[in-house]
Formats: sequence, C-alpha cells, structure tokens
Amino acid sequence: MNRATLPMLIAGLFAAGSAVADDKPAAPWIAEGAVSAGGIGVSKSGRDLSKIEEYQDLDSGMLSSLYVRGRDDKDWVDFYGENFGRDDMFITLRGGRYDTFKYNITTNWLPHNFVDQALTPFQGAGTSLLTANFPQPNPATWNNLNIGLERKDTHGFVEWQANNPWYARVDGGQLTFNGTQPKSGANGTSPGNGFMDLVAPVHYTTNSASGEVGYSSLTQHFALNYLYSRFDNGDPALKWTNPFFGNNLDTTYFASDNTYQRIGANATIRQLPLASTFAARYTWSKTTNDTGVPGQALNAGSGGNGTGVYVPTMPNTDQFHGEFVDQTFSASVASSPAKGVDTHLYYNWHKLDNNSTELVFAAGTPVDCGGPCDSTLYSYRKNNFGLDGIWRFSKGNRLSAGYDYLDTHQNRVDYDDVRYNKLWAEYKNTTLDTLSLRVRYQYLERRSDFLLSNAGTGPNDPEYLNRFVSRFDNADMNQNYFKLVGDWSPMPLTDVSIEATLRKNDYRNVVLGRTGDTRHELFGTVSFGDFGKMRVTFMADYEWVKYDAFHRNISDLAAPTAYDPNSAPTSSNYNWSSKNKDDNWLLGVGLDWQAAEKILVKGSVSYFKSDGSANVDSQNNFGNPLPIQAFDDWKQTQINLKAIYSFSRRWSFTAGYAYDKVEYSDIAYDGYQYTIPSPGVTNNPQQSYLSGYRAFPNSSVNIFYVLATMHF
Repeated sequence: MNRATLPMLIAGLFAAGSAVADDKPAAPWIAEGAVSAGGIGVSKSGRDLSKIEEYQDLDSGMLSSLYVRGRDDKDWVDFYGENFGRDDMFITLRGGRYDTFKYNITTNWLPHNFVDQALTPFQGAGTSLLTANFPQPNPATWNNLNIGLERKDTHGFVEWQANNPWYARVDGGQLTFNGTQPKSGANGTSPGNGFMDLVAPVHYTTNSASGEVGYSSLTQHFALNYLYSRFDNGDPALKWTNPFFGNNLDTTYFASDNTYQRIGANATIRQLPLASTFAARYTWSKTTNDTGVPGQALNAGSGGNGTGVYVPTMPNTDQFHGEFVDQTFSASVASSPAKGVDTHLYYNWHKLDNNSTELVFAAGTPVDCGGPCDSTLYSYRKNNFGLDGIWRFSKGNRLSAGYDYLDTHQNRVDYDDVRYNKLWAEYKNTTLDTLSLRVRYQYLERRSDFLLSNAGTGPNDPEYLNRFVSRFDNADMNQNYFKLVGDWSPMPLTDVSIEATLRKNDYRNVVLGRTGDTRHELFGTVSFGDFGKMRVTFMADYEWVKYDAFHRNISDLAAPTAYDPNSAPTSSNYNWSSKNKDDNWLLGVGLDWQAAEKILVKGSVSYFKSDGSANVDSQNNFGNPLPIQAFDDWKQTQINLKAIYSFSRRWSFTAGYAYDKVEYSDIAYDGYQYTIPSPGVTNNPQQSYLSGYRAFPNSSVNIFYVLATMHF
C-alpha cells in the first residue's frame, strides 16, 4: 500500500463511521499536507568517516518526506515520515476520535557507526566465533570491515476515553539493535600480557507491553499500570582465539536474557486547602535472569606463555539466578498559602534489594582472589526530602529558595552511608520590558562513612593502600555552584542573551584520588534584524574544565613502605599528581534572509575546538613526567546553507549544501599502529592486535541536496 494513502484511508474510515452513527450531517473532512522528494549527493574524504556519520545516514541516494493532517468535528489524524528507506528513517501516525479514543504508532531508525575500514586478524567478524592462526604480524593480510549497528525502535499505544472520567490505555513496542560493536579482551592475566581488539556481534531485542487504567477529573487523578519487558541477546558470549594461551578459544561474556516487570500506582488530588495539590506515586519492579556459570576457564599451561589449558573454576553453583527488586515511593504537596507565595514539600524513597545468587569460586582456582572469590550483591536504600518556595514580593521580582537532603545507605566495601545537604537560592528580575536577569547560587555538602581506614596490616601489605584511596563519587565533598542568565533587548529587532555557570567541587580528606574539579561555562548569543527581511545571529560558547588528582606509583612491591603514600619517596615508589584540563570553544553564526519575495535563504557556520592537556608532577621528578599537550583534542567545522523557492502556493523547491570537517589528535592515537610492539613479530605471544577504532577520525564531507515539495 502506498504510504501517502494509508493515513487518508484510516481517516476516511473514522469519518465514515461518524456519519453513520449520527442523524445530523457530518462536518466536511478537511485534509492538508505536503510531500517532498529529491536526492542527496555526498563527497567524502578521509580514512574513517564514522565520527561524521556516527548517528546519521550520509550515503548518496533519495530524500523524501510526507506530512498529512486531517480533521472533522469527530475525528483527527496526523502522519509524518521522512528519509523513507534510509538508515535514519522516521515515521509516526497518530489520531483518534475526540473524547472517545486516541492512538499513536511510531518507528524511529538510528544508525551507530563506530569505525569504517577497521582491520582484524580474525575470521568470522560479526559472528560469535572469531578464529585466527596467530601470530599475525602483518596487518596488510588482515580482514577489512566496517563496525556499526542499527537501532530500530517501534512503539505505539491506544487510549480509550469514551467513559470519561475513566480511561484505559495499552502500550507496546519493540527495540532492536543489530550489527557489530568494538570490544576488547585481555590476552593473559595482567596488563603486560597484551590485549586484543575484538568485533562483537550485536543482536538485541527488547519487547515490551504495558497497560494502564485510571480516573481523571479536574480535581482528581488515579491510575494503576503494569509493564512487562523481555530482553533477548542473540549472542550472549563471544569465543575468540587467544595467542597468549596457545591459540585456544577464550570466551568473553555479554548481557544475558532477562525480564523486567513493574507495577505502578499514581494519585493526584487538586483544589485542597491553601490551593494545594497532593501527588503520590508508588512503583514495584523486578528484573530477573538465569544463566549458566562457566565451569572452566582458559589459563596458562605448564609451559607458560604460548600455552593454554582449560582448568576448573569450581563455583558453588552451576546456575546463576539474578534478581533485582526495586521499590520507589514519592509524595509531594504544592501550595499557595498566601498571595505571591508558592511552596513545594516533597519526599522520595528508593530501595534496591539484590536477591541474586551469591557466587563463590573455590580458593586455588584460576580465579583465586587470595581465598574464595565471592561477589558483592550491591543493594541500597535512599531517603530524600526537601522544601522549596517562591516569593513574588513585587511586580517583576521573584525570590526562590530551597533545601534538599538525601541519605543513601548501601553495602559498598568502601562507603556504606552517604549524606547530601543542598541549599539554593535564586533571584529573578523582569521589571524592565527590555531586560530580564536570573541569578542562582547553590551549596552542596556531601559527607560519607569511610570503611577502610584500618585496612591492611602495615605499609608492606597491598591492602594497606586502601586506607588512602578515596573514590570521588562518594568521597566527602563541598560544592559551590553559581549561574547567571540574562536576556536584553537594547533596541527594536535586537536581542542579547548570556548565560554564565561556575561549578567548583572540593574533595575533603583525600590522600589518593580526585582532590578537586572546576567547571566554567560562558554562553552568549546576539541576534538582530527582521525575520521578514534579514535576521543574523552570532553565538559563542566557552567551557573550561579542570580535574586535579593525586596518585602513587609502586614498582618495588617488596619495599617495607611500598603501600604508604606518607613514606619517603624512592625512584621506585613515589607519589605523583595530575591536572587534566579541557578548553572548549564554539563559535557560530546563523542567517535567515528573505532574499526575494519568493526566495528564503537560511545558513549557518560553526566552529568547535576542544583543547585538552594533562600536567603531571612527581616527587623529586621521579619517572621524569612530561606534560601531555595532545590530550583528546578536537576540531570540527560545519557549514549549512539552503535556499527555498516558493514557486506557488502548491509548489516549493529547496537546494542546499552542507560541509563537515573533523580533526582529532590524542597522545594515545597519534602514530597509531595495529600491533604492539610494532612492527609485529612472530615470537611474542604477548603481542597486542588493534582494529583502528578511534584512530583515524580526520575526515570531511561535502553534501549537496535538492527537494521538490508539493503542498495540498
């Protein structure tokens, strides 16, 4: 069936039904829309174009779109689709009968290109079995491939409203990922044994269905809903030839099939005393999966490097059952206790119970952890409450303030209780017709209970180092946050906007770990001109980010004070600090120009630059650290220009040009080679084999396109 006629036929069925159901003549059906068709021509330059076309289809071919909307006094329908048949196609159809039912179905395709012209020594890329006869020292003999996947999300709903205020709704959908993605695996059991870039197959499918029944009126809303979701992984494991273990097959495990169920209940009551609205919500959900536990693992044989044997892992069970039970509850009251005053009081509770199988691998096995290896079943309980309010103390003046408290109790080995206190205040002034200002300040304090302050028996025990290591996601911290937003119209047809942000985190009592991070951002636009004639907009953004951290290098493991960062430094064991910085710039200009009565020109030019660096210092300059200047440096230039010619009320024509250029430099990729060491050798089972992922993104693309649009 022709896509353009489908929504019209559906709408016609609804219109015909309404005419039969009522004695009075049906209102005429009014439809309008537009259909566009054209082509795109693309000229590409570069070794790997995946960054430019990471989430879009930039192949030469056909362009198309269709929009249709129809209405009468009982029924309505909207249809929109674009890029039919391309990898980034989008289609949506929605409609219904007023006060009776409504529906929607949408499909959205999105590519994710990881790397073009990758190389791999393996046969079978894209399958769950990668084989090779190592060594493979010459990349010229490897296989060439593109690594990427396609995401397709199709979902829809039908909602019945005929028994107002009661309603019922059913949703359903399917989300799929198909293709390949880059992964990696360790050749041996330590970083010095080398690693392997792998190409993993992706065949994910998530099917979901939900239903909701509820009651909704001007003063009350109640709803009960249920969701069921099933995730299926077509390739839960990848087998690959490992040269470190005598070319035997190693195994990398991915996400296993699982199911998710959720029950939710909502209640909202309005028009309570003090013009209050009360809202509450409770959810219960459970995620489960079952998978086998590997009974053996590939390990080094008696010959050491280049040999391998399968040895038993000796788990306490051969079947793993995963079960997460999540519960949430929230309640809030929004009120207006006095003229010009609004308040909001809220409470949130979240509990995660991890009822999964606790795996224990016997001591002495290849997965030996210095004793039986067991797993930590992470669980937590969060309590959060707060109060905020707004006071409009005069016309155009508004003061807001609030307090928020969050307590998290968890079973992490380093921190078991984390508490957040946040205070904020905001002032907004709109007394002048041409000027609006908003200023916000926020102070956040995080305090936690550290559990490893007595770890280890002494400075020659590796566990002793944990006394000094602070993870920045839970460590004590003070944060100061400031934001300024201003909008100014100094003269007619001229607008100025500015936004400035400062966020500074200070981590307290940290010996090893992140000690501080700071972020500044300044964004502004200046626009002037008449949209009916010519409008020009200039845009600029500057963002500066800095991370400070303190670390320890330990080369002599047997030294008496190896694991004590407070000990005197030696050339083998010493402390070092790092200061990572990112300077990000964005400059742009946009144009809207009514060049002639029937010709509209739109254009934009933007330039983005990210300049990263890492400054490293060490005690007594041990290790001779050097600053790193090429640290994730990006440059991107984009040009977009199009002209729209309105030939008549029915026909318009569009011609456009786009240019995109990416330049990248990083110490980890500059001078990239496919083997480590390079050139590859034939007598080293610890050799690493790389695919080229993120190595050669420097590229550019020129895009030309034309479209003819018919309006009806």
